Amino acid sequence: MEENQDDLIYKNNRELFYSFDPEKKAYVKQVNYQYQANQVIIKQGWDALEERVREFEGKVIRGELSPLVYYMEKHQMEVPILADYCNFRKRKVRKHLTPKGFTKISEADLQVYAEVFDITVEKLISPDFNQS
Repeated sequence: MEENQDDLIYKNNRELFYSFDPEKKAYVKQVNYQYQANQVIIKQGWDALEERVREFEGKVIRGELSPLVYYMEKHQMEVPILADYCNFRKRKVRKHLTPKGFTKISEADLQVYAEVFDITVEKLISPDFNQS
């Protein structure tokens, strides 16, 4: 598992591995980076996510979707998860995903969404896509 850190493609993902230590006659824990092949797969997954985020960013800019969709994708959330975090009904969250529904969100509900995404209400309403 000892990879040279300079050879790593994706340095942000370390995992816990177990290996058997014959001297201790027991399994030991080791936090390390993935193998090179797994690094490629992990990076491809994050690249695909980034591409989807950019796709939704465009749809928000064009007025096809609400900014909520952008933040959901960026945080890898789906409607049921966001609804649970906000303690809202799924139907209510789905309504807020449309531009028309988003404009009708109460200030209190905007605050709840902002807290879930750890951003300000202003940033929720008007995302700065250049700082993503």
